[in-house]
Amino acid sequence: VRRGSSSQQSEGFTVVPGKVSGMDYMRDPKLFKGMAFSLEERQTLGIHGLLPPRTKTQEEMAEHSMRNLRRFDDPLNKYMYMADLSERNEKLFYKVLSENTEELMPIVYTPTVGLACQKFGLAFKRPKGLFITIHDKGHVYEVLKNWPEQDVRCIVVTDGERILGLGDLGAQGMGIPVGKLSLN
Repeated sequence: VRRGSSSQQSEGFTVVPGKVSGMDYMRDPKLFKGMAFSLEERQTLGIHGLLPPRTKTQEEMAEHSMRNLRRFDDPLNKYMYMADLSERNEKLFYKVLSENTEELMPIVYTPTVGLACQKFGLAFKRPKGLFITIHDKGHVYEVLKNWPEQDVRCIVVTDGERILGLGDLGAQGMGIPVGKLSLN
């Protein structure tokens, strides 16, 4: 991806063929832009036809996301919607969260995250976080090396005990660090 200034480029970036395939852009929530891929980007990446033909701006998608989110009455359903958005399109997730922090803070963090932790087994879709147990004693460094990101700027650690007064949630307590990192 290279910076550019052409009016055909969405958000100041142009996509050039390289080591990252078009399907990587479709599957990786850090790269995926939803319908914000321009026609030129779709053609260059070989994803033309894999998305609806209409392009949308991040602003349009953020408004659409908030409309969808507000249709839910139950905070846990709102949490699940935001978690799903985060797993699909990180840029859009953070845009929605940063522009609606007051409304969404209680959804992505306390108090809803406590309920989400209790229901973590039901809500689990993809791994988020790194689990290190007592059985990893002596090879924690090897476990840490398995983290797929190289540019780590913040970590949150929990032992899963006494989370928000809910007691020992064990692995289901992973929602707390994930929620805290969402706010970072």
